[in-house]
Parts: sequence; structure tokens; C-alpha cells
Amino acid sequence: MYDLQKFTLRDMSECGLSLRNLGNQANNMEEASTYIVQYLYNNLIDLNSGEKSCALVRFFKTHSYGKLTPDLQEYTHSLLTNQVLEDNLKCLTLLATAGQLPEWNSRHKSERHKVIPLFSKEMIGRIPMIFQLIQQLGLNLDTVVRPDPNLLTDLEQRMYNVFYVPDALDSPYIPSQISFVIPYNIKSVVGFGGLLPSGNIFVVLMFLKVIVPRSSVDLLRPLALNVKMTILPFENDKIFIEEEQLIEAENIVMTKNDEIFQHLNSQIATLTQLLDVSDQSTISQSDRLEQTNAYLQETLKKLQSTQIQLVHNEKMSSLGQLVAGIAHEINNPVNFIHGNLNYAKESTDSILRIIRKYQHYYPNTPQEIQKLIKENELDFLDQDLTKAFSSMRVGTERITEIIKSLRNFSRLDESEIKQVYIDEGIDSTLMILEHQLQARDKYPEIQVFKEYSQLPLVECYPAQLNQVFMNMLINAIDALKDSSKTRFVGNNKLEKPNCLLPTISIRTEVIDQEWVAIRIADNASGMDERVRTRIFDPFFTTKPVGKGTGLGLSICYQIIVEKHSGQIGCISVPGQGTEFVIKIPVKAKNG
Repeated sequence: MYDLQKFTLRDMSECGLSLRNLGNQANNMEEASTYIVQYLYNNLIDLNSGEKSCALVRFFKTHSYGKLTPDLQEYTHSLLTNQVLEDNLKCLTLLATAGQLPEWNSRHKSERHKVIPLFSKEMIGRIPMIFQLIQQLGLNLDTVVRPDPNLLTDLEQRMYNVFYVPDALDSPYIPSQISFVIPYNIKSVVGFGGLLPSGNIFVVLMFLKVIVPRSSVDLLRPLALNVKMTILPFENDKIFIEEEQLIEAENIVMTKNDEIFQHLNSQIATLTQLLDVSDQSTISQSDRLEQTNAYLQETLKKLQSTQIQLVHNEKMSSLGQLVAGIAHEINNPVNFIHGNLNYAKESTDSILRIIRKYQHYYPNTPQEIQKLIKENELDFLDQDLTKAFSSMRVGTERITEIIKSLRNFSRLDESEIKQVYIDEGIDSTLMILEHQLQARDKYPEIQVFKEYSQLPLVECYPAQLNQVFMNMLINAIDALKDSSKTRFVGNNKLEKPNCLLPTISIRTEVIDQEWVAIRIADNASGMDERVRTRIFDPFFTTKPVGKGTGLGLSICYQIIVEKHSGQIGCISVPGQGTEFVIKIPVKAKNG
């Protein structure tokens, strides 16, 4: 069984070997060609669905009108009622057919393609599919209509191209769109063939229900030689089954021509054996090459994965130590300031109360003291000091929260699986990135909308999961900044009134008792399908040189899929934005 969507050199050699041996039990060309189309119809399979790839396979060969069977001559005459038919008129004749409908398995039941008279080059030009078939195979129209005996030897020994229509739907070269192409889901059409010593051409046409890539088409080209080897013994006088039956009925004695025929058969058999040995060698070498290639691909994948993991571990270790160190160094003086604020405020309040009492009992103070009171605005100082202490308290509390977020993000003490609230990790990451969300000269403020569901405690590697949130949010911020260059003219002003403000939306949800999801979306410019399919590949980046390493999303993929047995996907529409969807199990499946 062969899948044309993944056709390999080994498949070509195996298939060619099988096709070449099909003629061993045939008594005439019609039988040999029937074996060929049946073999291709039954052995070309879509391995994904298990269904046959071909809807219809047909074998055509040109014949002179005078050498057609009486019923085919009568059929040809019915097509050209007003023409005088010469014996040397070339007719493209259906010799064999195999397909998914019963009537497609007998050439006698074909209504329109039993014989296609090739009356002239002009007539061929009016049949788009036949004209394109001859052109793509590399045949000359004159050779098809009126073969030149002086050129046949050179032409017959050539290897011809492949007829290839990658998209059959709406193709001008594939007729019967409504009655055949659409209802039977024909996606691609492929044909291969060549020239026989007599000057007649042969063609195998396959109407396929799968899209065949160009790489597979190129490997089908040598199959024409194998088909030629199969039908070559019957090229002179054993074409139709009816002719074979007639020969048997008349019990013709072997003539000199039969001896020549046997001699040629012997030569062909010898060549076939040599080709068999060559093909077996090709198959063996192809197997070794494919195994080596698969091993190298797997090794490369492992090396890239190891490199990414080493880089990630080093970055996380350095980042964690740096963050923890900064948090520790800031925490001590902040605690000192915060702890002394109450004492300082109480002492200041006591001093102010003493001053007010003194003013109450001694209103007539010396002129010099009154001047100092007026210059320093004692009443204002009384009110402003209270506000100043309140602002300092808010500031130290804010710094304490930032330190807490830094510690929560780094989580050096939580390298193993822990139960955590996902929302806290997201909030900590957002606090660290808050300065990047603020408006700048060239960029507007990025708004963040959060919609948290009531998630259960999730078993995970907290520091690594926070790294995922960090990478994805940084990517979203970068995308929004790049997108904003075309939407804002500066000073946070929209270039067009209907432009959307840059936004990041974060939503968490419970999928079921075993899974939770985190969605991070932006309304930047999005990405096309070519980029979207590669964003998790190691070292793939669309950022300028020096700005991106191509590791961020690859690390995210490793953390979510490999470390947490989760899923990560991307939905993106150019011009509308991008959404990353992370799904992780509530209970850890690893470790």
C-alpha cells in the first residue's frame, strides 16, 4: 500500500517492481493494462483515512483506425459521421479502467471515452485535457498524429514527463466538473506514459481524491518505464482480448514472427531481471537512507530540545537568583522605613501637640518666633505632615507588594510540584511588567482586562508556569507596540479615530474537574498561517536580529506539554489579533 501524499523512493521502487511483473500472466495488452489499473486502484491508499486514493484509473493507448476491433471502428465512425476515416488515423483508445462505480470497471461500458479520434492537431487543440496531457508529457503533436519512422527510435527511448493537475476543481483541463469532479471529490489528476516502438503512445490517468504534492509526482515519472516493460511484449499483434481469442480459435502455427517475438521476450526478461536486481538494491539503500535520516532527525530534535532546556534552566536560575537577591536587598531597608513610620508619625504628632498647647497658653510670643512661624507656615506643616506620612505608608506598602510579587514569580524554594492558585502567578507577572504597559512617547497605554474564574488549586511547577505567562505577555506587548506604530502618531493620539486601543485580555476557566484553561489574547495585527504553524519551533522568530532568540514560545511549549502534560495552541487572524490557549491538568500527571 502506498500513500501518494507521502510517496517515497522506496515506494517508487516497490511499486515499479510490482507493475513490471504484472505482465507475466497476461496474454495480451488489454489484460496487462487491466492488471495495471487494478493494481494502482487497489494499492494507492490514503493512510490517514484508510480509503482508496483513486476514484478512477484508466489506461489509454493510441491505435490506427484500421487496427481497431470492428465494434470500436463502428463507435469511431459514429463520432465522425461526415469524415472519411483512413486506416492510419490515430485513435486514443481506452484499453482498461478501474474505479469505485461498477460501470467504471469495464471499457465496454464507457459512454464517451472508448475511442478519441486524433483527426488533426487542430482537433486535439479543441479538447483541453488531451491537449494539455500531450503537452505536459513532453510529446509533440505531430508525433502523436503522424509519427515519423525516421525519428521513432530516438523518441521512443526518451523518458517523458508527468501530466499533473494539482487542483482539479475549476481546472479548465479537467472536464465534467458538475457530473464528475464535484460529486466524486476529485482533488488532483496525475498521468504518466510514453512512446512505444510503433509510434503509439500509452498513458495511465489517475483521478485522485487526495491532493498530491509535487515531490510525489516527480517519483511517479519512472513508473512509466515499468508500465512500458509490462505492455511491450504485446505491442505488435496481441492488443485486444478479442484478438487473442481469435488467434486461439484459428490455432495459428508459430511463424517466423513468433520466433522473433520469443527472442524479444527473452531479451526483455533478461532486462527485467537486471532491473529487479537494481530495484532491490535501490529499496535496500532507500531503507538505510530513511533509517539514517530518521535517526538524524530525532538526534537533531533531541539536541535542540536539550539546548533549549539548558538555556532555559540557566536563564531561570540566573533570573531567579537575581530577582530573589534584589527582593532581599530592597526588603530590609523598606521594612526599616515602614516599621519606623508609625514611631516617626507619633513623635511628630506629639511635637505638634506641644506646639499647639504652647500657642494656647502663651499667645503673645516674641516677634522673632512669630516671624519663624509665618515663614514656615506652621498650620500648613501641621496638615501636610499628616498627608506625607500617609503617602509614605502607601509607598512602602506598594514596594512590599512588589517584593512579594518578585518572590512569588521567582519561587526559588518551589522547584518541585506545588499546589498554587494560577491567578496569583498571573497577577505577579503583570505587576513585574507594569512599566511596559504604561504609555510612552511613541506608544499608548496597553489596557489589561482580567476575567478570572474561581479556579481550584492546581498542581504545577510554579516558577516555570510563571515563566510561560511572562513569555506570552512579553510577546503580546511587543506585538501591540509594533502594531501601534501604524495606529498612533505620538503623544498617545490615535492616527484614525476608529482605531482600537491596544488591549490584552486574560481569562481563566474551569473546563471540567480535571482541566483548567488560561487564555491570553491581544488585538495586535495577528499572524498568517505560515507563521502560526511555526511559532513553537525552536529558534523561529519574526523579530529583528538581536531582539528575539526564537526560544520564548518553544520554552512555553516544553513547559506546558512536556513538563505539565498539558496543551497549548494558538488562534490568530491577520489584522484581528492573536489568542494563546493553555490547558493544564488540575492534578499533575508527571512526577
